[in-house]
Amino acid sequence: MTNENFFYIFYSIIQGITEFIPISSSGHLNIIELIFVNLEERNFLYETTAHFASLLALLLYLYKNKYFEFSNIRVNFFPVILATIPAVFVGYIIVSLKINIISLKIIGITSIIGGLMLYFSDMKQFQRLEVKNRAIKFFLAGMFQCLAFIPGFSRSASCIIAFRLLGEERKISSIYSLYLGIPIITISFLSNFKDLKNMVIDINLVIIFIVTFISAYITLNLFINFINRISFTPFVIYRILLGLIILGIF
Repeated sequence: MTNENFFYIFYSIIQGITEFIPISSSGHLNIIELIFVNLEERNFLYETTAHFASLLALLLYLYKNKYFEFSNIRVNFFPVILATIPAVFVGYIIVSLKINIISLKIIGITSIIGGLMLYFSDMKQFQRLEVKNRAIKFFLAGMFQCLAFIPGFSRSASCIIAFRLLGEERKISSIYSLYLGIPIITISFLSNFKDLKNMVIDINLVIIFIVTFISAYITLNLFINFINRISFTPFVIYRILLGLIILGIF
């Protein structure tokens, strides 16, 4: 294997592990891309493959754990679509205005701020908002989800923070964040797909798909199964340390 192959194995493991836990997959991948300056152009085919593999891992996890039963789909379909509207609106504005705010400093700051918000949302005294209407609850989480457009904040963290503030337990908050991830990852996949100029299947493409899929599926199982026991504190500590290291070094 070449150094490039090993790089994409590392890239795929990071993508798979960070996509569904509250530490920001895009932030970690941005760090990799900014540090490895020889990566002068984004490879949309590789990015699209990583998103597709993550999406398949998510769908398989939800299906195998019976979260795709008809009753779940019926109850959550409209709220999930409603929650996606704010992100589509904000994303459209960002793309239209060609806004690019990716920098290591911003990632470091948002990593710390997002970690602190996750910590406080996990405390019972902050969980005082009572919203009984499921659609409104998901819409509010969808508005929080827009924070993920800031590099390093994390889509899953923003959703979990919202649901925890609304009084949902850790596991339910994490599951709901996965539901909200389906349309967002799909949109990301499709938006990258339309930018592909050619399709060339190489060994790196195979590596990215397989490694991302496996690491994402394993992470999903571990994260959801143990989150009620371990709490979000380890992720909070990691985010704050990562942010301090980034700000200290770069």
